[in-house]
Amino acid sequence: MRTAAPFWLPGTLAMIAVLTVPLRPALVFVLILGAFPGSAAPEKVGRAMVTFYYTLDESTPRYAGEPSVDLRGPSGKVIARTTRRFRNALVVQGTGVLRDGRTVFYYGKVGGEHRFRLTSKSKYGIGSTGCELVPFRTIAVDPNFVPHRSKVYIPEMKGARLPDGTIHDGMFVATDRGHFKGARVDLFVGIGYAGSKVFSRHGYGSRSRVTIYVDGKTRKCRP
Repeated sequence: MRTAAPFWLPGTLAMIAVLTVPLRPALVFVLILGAFPGSAAPEKVGRAMVTFYYTLDESTPRYAGEPSVDLRGPSGKVIARTTRRFRNALVVQGTGVLRDGRTVFYYGKVGGEHRFRLTSKSKYGIGSTGCELVPFRTIAVDPNFVPHRSKVYIPEMKGARLPDGTIHDGMFVATDRGHFKGARVDLFVGIGYAGSKVFSRHGYGSRSRVTIYVDGKTRKCRP
């Protein structure tokens, strides 16, 4: 038995090796040595800037102070009272954990006023598609750049070591909408900005450039 030199299969990310068995007639076995995590050839979308977002924690010293503003639900009912700084950060980041442990997320404007909602579905919050936010797996995107619910492969992120010691496979799912337009992906990193170190230690900090592939769509909240 002999092995021919491996080669990349055009149009995919799969490496192929051909094993020839000296029988009569000759039998040829094709082995896939390394392939893209999905089942079909991915579509290369292009290059994009990567940034990070996270769930806020109201109990951190950054948001200390006397509560002075109300967080109101869509109907106008008061959900909680907090500091102006936390309320403003919540509008930008999207989700936060209140001092009493409840998780609140930004709903949008009603009558020109910012409104919020509580959720018990996930301690990290809910994305714009209704999916729970999953640390190191959820990404927020402009749906005109990457369609919502796409499975997204970012090869530069493959190999990053996660907090539990496992190694990231580079797969994400686009289940949240970013407050931006165009070629950018916002990676969710859990509670607090410290989670971004998973990728910055791997060589890709905020505003790094990465390559985006779409590997079909999913109804799941995880890739």
